[in-house]
Amino acid sequence: NELISHQEMYTHNFPNRNELEAAQKFLEQAAIENLPTFLVELSKVLANPGNTQVARVAAGLQVKNSLTSKDPDVKTRYQQRWLAIDANARREIKNFVLQTLGTETYRPSSASQCVAGIACAEIPVTQWPELIPQLVANVTDPSSTEHMKESTLEAIGYICQDIVSAPGTHTCAHEDTVVITSIYLL
Repeated sequence: NELISHQEMYTHNFPNRNELEAAQKFLEQAAIENLPTFLVELSKVLANPGNTQVARVAAGLQVKNSLTSKDPDVKTRYQQRWLAIDANARREIKNFVLQTLGTETYRPSSASQCVAGIACAEIPVTQWPELIPQLVANVTDPSSTEHMKESTLEAIGYICQDIVSAPGTHTCAHEDTVVITSIYLL
C-alpha cells in the first residue's frame, strides 16, 4: 500500500530533508485530490495493530489535523468540510477510529483525538447519536481493558474540553449527564 510506505517514510525513515518534503507533499496532494479516500486509508492505518506505532501515530495525527485546528475559523471550515463528506465514508472512518480505541499502548491516544475531532463536528449538529452510549459502554463494561477505558476517557475529556466549553455550543442536557455519569462511575 503506497499510503503506508509514505506514512513510514514521513514519520520515521527520512534520511534527508528532500525525501521528507516529498512525503509531505504526497500527503498534502492526496488530501486535496480525494479527502474521503485519504481519511479512510489513514484510519485503516491507525486501526491496524500490525502497523508500527510510528505509522499509527502519524496516521492518527493526519486524520485529527484534517478535522480540527487551534484557529477557530480554520476549525469551522474543517468541520464543515467533514460534514460534506459522503455519509458512508464518514461512517467507515468513524468505525475504524472507534475500533482503534483500546488498541494503542501509547499516550496520548491518537484514536481518542480522532474520535473527539469527529464528535466535535458531528454532535453539535445532532449527528453520531450512538457515540456517547458507545463511549459510556467502553468505560462501564467490566470486560473492557484498562487501555480501552483510558483511551475512551481521553476521548470523553477531549470532547468535553472542546464541545462543552465552546462558546455558542449547546449540547443536550441528557448527553452532558450521560458523559458526567460515565466518568463518575469509575
